[in-house]
Amino acid sequence: MASNPEIPPQHRILSSMGNVAVFYAAYVGLSVERVSAETGVPPSVLMNPDTYLPEAFFEQFFRLLAATFPGRNVALELAQIAPLSYLGTPGKLLRRAPDLRSMLELFSEHCDLIADRLEMEVVEWGKAETVLRTHQPLSLHDGGMSAEIGLGMGARIAQECFGEKSLLRAQFRHQSVGPVTAYEDFFKAPISFGAQFNALIFDSTVLDMPSRAPRAESKEVLARRLDGLRRDLDLASGRNEVAKIRQAVMRNALKGDYSASGLAQSLGMSLSSLQRRLHEAGTSASRLIDEARHVNALGLLADSGLSVDEAAFRLGFESERGFRKAFRRWCGKSPAAARREMRQEGKVSFSV
Repeated sequence: MASNPEIPPQHRILSSMGNVAVFYAAYVGLSVERVSAETGVPPSVLMNPDTYLPEAFFEQFFRLLAATFPGRNVALELAQIAPLSYLGTPGKLLRRAPDLRSMLELFSEHCDLIADRLEMEVVEWGKAETVLRTHQPLSLHDGGMSAEIGLGMGARIAQECFGEKSLLRAQFRHQSVGPVTAYEDFFKAPISFGAQFNALIFDSTVLDMPSRAPRAESKEVLARRLDGLRRDLDLASGRNEVAKIRQAVMRNALKGDYSASGLAQSLGMSLSSLQRRLHEAGTSASRLIDEARHVNALGLLADSGLSVDEAAFRLGFESERGFRKAFRRWCGKSPAAARREMRQEGKVSFSV
């Protein structure tokens, strides 16, 4: 367990991946507070997408999931339901790559932004296939869960930007958890296990096709922005004011207070001072509160004993209609539809 999660030790992973973990935990009914208690990482750190978490957090979190849901492929589920926005700023920038070749090259050149022990290599196999080969030592100790999540999210980004047929197949060092067909349905491509290394294999003929994603930028511009992000992340590792404010957001959320004025009061400052500090840090009170509502909404919907109206009330919405509108913005579906999916896939509430 890290002695000071605000300043993680060596071997770090971008905390946006921790956001993914928190998102999934809420989806299956594990509260942010329970994840924090089990791993020793404060909720404010877990909710911050652009800093770093100790690698040990992920080992502890994966053990918690494995113990809570034995025999269930939680890694594949996590990669499937997590929004791509939870990959943090590196993920947002990679989605603006003008073509698949640029995306793969930028990903491999800047992969240490995501995890300092992550290694990636782009290799062309003849004229037909291009391989994104990856290695992260954590995957050797977690049964391949981190590899499945990482390659799963990477495949989703590539297929969103360049089409499902851009991915020819995927391969993993570990053995499958459950039926291989579940992996093939997710990746929309053949999957093999027991391979020499973890990799996504792409169709070389689409490498230079333009991206379907909006706001594409040149590779040179993205490289400069990624270099700038590296400097910003290094600075952010020493800053904790926004993290403390996030922690106050989570404390207020436990009391059902999702107001900016309540947040300012809990921090002992005026609302204008709070707004000014957050503006200088590049965020806002409404954005931080919205993040907390999003995660907590999933946890509440996982509790079959609560009505949607009660969930809306606990999240501080004045009406169920307002909650439905916000939830559709977050997830692209209604709260009722999300709850049906949870029930169909066996997602049940877990008491803490």
